Amino acid sequence: MNSSTLTPDAGVIIGLDIGSVSLNTVVIDESFTILEDWYDYVHGRPFNVLYDRLTNVLQNHPCSSIRGLAVTGAGGRLATGLTGGLYVNEIIAQATSASRLFPDARTA
Repeated sequence: MNSSTLTPDAGVIIGLDIGSVSLNTVVIDESFTILEDWYDYVHGRPFNVLYDRLTNVLQNHPCSSIRGLAVTGAGGRLATGLTGGLYVNEIIAQATSASRLFPDARTA
């Protein structure tokens, strides 16, 4: 999803990074401002923690306000099947966010 697909009243986008140690979650608005973020240890139960975190997010943001959900990490592909989100390769996600934050930066 990019800024051209979002409108001023678009709602929120959820980003998840699900790994073997932690679940990192961020909720951003249409201006890419971070509204909420969490770092949860998964203690060997990543999808239970994912369920709990998404339940919490839905208490703060109704389904109708969610415009997208993207997932990275070791459990990302499986999580997309469970959530209906979009799987994004971590390298692509990092490069995209770095270029958005630092548009003048160049690699050698």
